[in-house]
Amino acid sequence: MALPTDADPIRRALNRLTFGARDTDVAIANAQGLATWLNGQFAAPQGDDPELASFLAQQVLRINYAAPAVNDTQGTWSALDEMRPLLYLGADTSMLWEVAVEAGRTYATQERTRIRQELFGATWIRAAHSRYQLREFMVDFWSNHFNVGKVENEIATALLPIYDRDVIRPNAFGNFRDLLRATAQSSSMLIYLDNWLSTATTPNENYGREIMELHTLGQNSYYGTNPSSVPINSDGVANGYSDQDVLQASRALSGWTLKNGQRNAGRLIPSTGEFFYNGGQHNNNAGKILNVDFSTITGNLEQGLRLIDLLAYHPRTGPFIVGKLCRRIFGDSPPATAVNRGVAAWDANKTAPDQIRKVIEAIVLGGTEITNLSTQKIRRPFERLIALARTTGTVVNVSADMNTALDAVNDGPFAWQGPNGRPDVDSYWLSTGIMLTTWNLVTAFPTWATNTTTLMNQTPLDGLLSSIQCVEYWVGRMIGYQLDPSRMTALQNDQAGSSGVPAQYRSTTNVTTRATRTETALRRLVSMIAATPEFIYR
Repeated sequence: MALPTDADPIRRALNRLTFGARDTDVAIANAQGLATWLNGQFAAPQGDDPELASFLAQQVLRINYAAPAVNDTQGTWSALDEMRPLLYLGADTSMLWEVAVEAGRTYATQERTRIRQELFGATWIRAAHSRYQLREFMVDFWSNHFNVGKVENEIATALLPIYDRDVIRPNAFGNFRDLLRATAQSSSMLIYLDNWLSTATTPNENYGREIMELHTLGQNSYYGTNPSSVPINSDGVANGYSDQDVLQASRALSGWTLKNGQRNAGRLIPSTGEFFYNGGQHNNNAGKILNVDFSTITGNLEQGLRLIDLLAYHPRTGPFIVGKLCRRIFGDSPPATAVNRGVAAWDANKTAPDQIRKVIEAIVLGGTEITNLSTQKIRRPFERLIALARTTGTVVNVSADMNTALDAVNDGPFAWQGPNGRPDVDSYWLSTGIMLTTWNLVTAFPTWATNTTTLMNQTPLDGLLSSIQCVEYWVGRMIGYQLDPSRMTALQNDQAGSSGVPAQYRSTTNVTTRATRTETALRRLVSMIAATPEFIYR
């Protein structure tokens, strides 16, 4: 077949909004039109779609540990070795908190590790198999924007299934103010950025700084130590923040903590790990924040809520986040026209329940950049592996390795340790060390024992198969258009050799041996295609 010389416009758009456009996705979107496809993506159910939910319910992962050598007064556990379903995915906060806090005492430490193995495995599976790819794309975006590193605190990490399921996912297309409040009150974020420890005498400034610098206004809105240097907008609100604002914000947010068995107003609070406002931990001395007087706000919980409103609706928040989203979609230098449309939609819908959806619609449907702009954005290692799975029909099953498989390149679910989230600039992911590690991962990924596929059954093999036909078929499936001529020739020459698919397919009349050799050759071929610049960039 003759491959086109450039990407199909719809394929280009889908690659920018999903974890990898498949031929079937492109055909459906072309038949429907991009707007209809997008509306279908926004119609995602509250949880996983039935097919994906059924697939996740079938997943099992081994867990094993020995009984403790010495019994103690805090309890014991029995030895265990079983293939267990992903039960922690549906657990509530109190259950995960109990396992996390009691690990090594009444629960084996392997149970705490198991929690993140299940979530991270489910994240890989959802990215590879969810029909609602745009939601997975946005969940990935928001999880990185409101990053919680997985090894900073074991308890925060153990509560990440709640953060993913009840905070990020339900709000992925919703209202930013609601999402910001949900993250501020989430157990994982409260622990990760220490706000649960903020008290009346020692308000913790960690979260107060990050909610401004990373979550809303952006680092470019920081004016240093001198509050008088911050410009004031016409409405009287400061157009940025200083260290004094961080201090006052920490006071406004003090008392936002967790139910941890503490006493409050003479009563014992149950230890469940859920959000709890403790007035006894609140510092009453909050003054001006962004030039808005918080000392007059009655009700101490209300101070924190009003701060979230102030930051969510601030005129610098929209441009910061929309610019970041457009870089995720388009590349390091996104088109100003798309950014401007997104910011306008952000402002026009700031109190709408579907504000984020309106922003995406404005970016995607308000102009032609999504389909016409040339490919510019590199796929991170995680994206590349998922795209390889999607474009080759590989079934991704849960594996304990998914917890750490991409740690060497600081990628994968919650792998970035700092609250700033992983870098979203190509230069970071194009470093020599990361590229080499990723190439090795791409080569190994098709052979993971938990991945199942039969490329041979997907390839139109017959006695007349040529090296050119074989290369063009899989380049067409995975990329959709011709590679650079030198790369196309190199792949064709490789396939014409003894290690190529045609040679292996004809190497023997033994059906079993031929199938094994051909499958191995095909997996080698798709790994090489996945290493080309045309595949690396989405």
